[in-house]
Amino acid sequence: MPKNLFFDLDHTIWDFDTNANETLRELYDLYKVQFISSRNVDDFIGIYTRVNHDLWALYRQHRVTKEQLRERRFRDTFREMDVDEEEIPLGVEAKYIAICPTKTALLPGAREALDYLAGKYDLHLITNGFAESQRTKLRCSDLEKYFKTLTISEEVGAQKPHPLVFETALKNAGSDLKTSHYVGDNLEADVKGAIQSGWHAYWLTDDPSAFSNEKCTPISSMLDLKDLF
Repeated sequence: MPKNLFFDLDHTIWDFDTNANETLRELYDLYKVQFISSRNVDDFIGIYTRVNHDLWALYRQHRVTKEQLRERRFRDTFREMDVDEEEIPLGVEAKYIAICPTKTALLPGAREALDYLAGKYDLHLITNGFAESQRTKLRCSDLEKYFKTLTISEEVGAQKPHPLVFETALKNAGSDLKTSHYVGDNLEADVKGAIQSGWHAYWLTDDPSAFSNEKCTPISSMLDLKDLF
């Protein structure tokens, strides 16, 4: 049995979609987007979500930098919403970064699972998110107390699924593969990345039929971990 359990943060514990959508609704009102675009707030959220997702995929492939990602995601969103270049709000990216990480919604069952597991195992985090935002999320959501170590890809210099990230996490925890398991939601970055680095992965998913491997255990909720450990 493992002694150490490692977790992804966004979409696994911290409810990225709920927190981001709430922030985007606030920004839509704050910057009075309805006066510069015919697109409604749901369009704004949908377009931004897709643009941001695509840019993060490029970031993981080292095809855009952190600065380019942050420079482009709102600019490209407003362009797609047919906002005139000179009317694209200034400071919207900085405001998003200031607000979103302070949101506190977690995935259903996440805190209950962590309360249970923290009494039995050493818990750790491995995240691809940007360092300052991830630390803010942990602090504001009262999650710091659960985790012994935090490994952030930006500080490692590589992104999950790169093996260096998983190797660094083991070193940070003073652990080894025999006593470490990993929990995450992203098939490529989390699950396949962990398996390729020799870990057993627990995959938080709505569609377990999409991937099968003897070193992968699908779960539909964080609460499933209470039955497995």
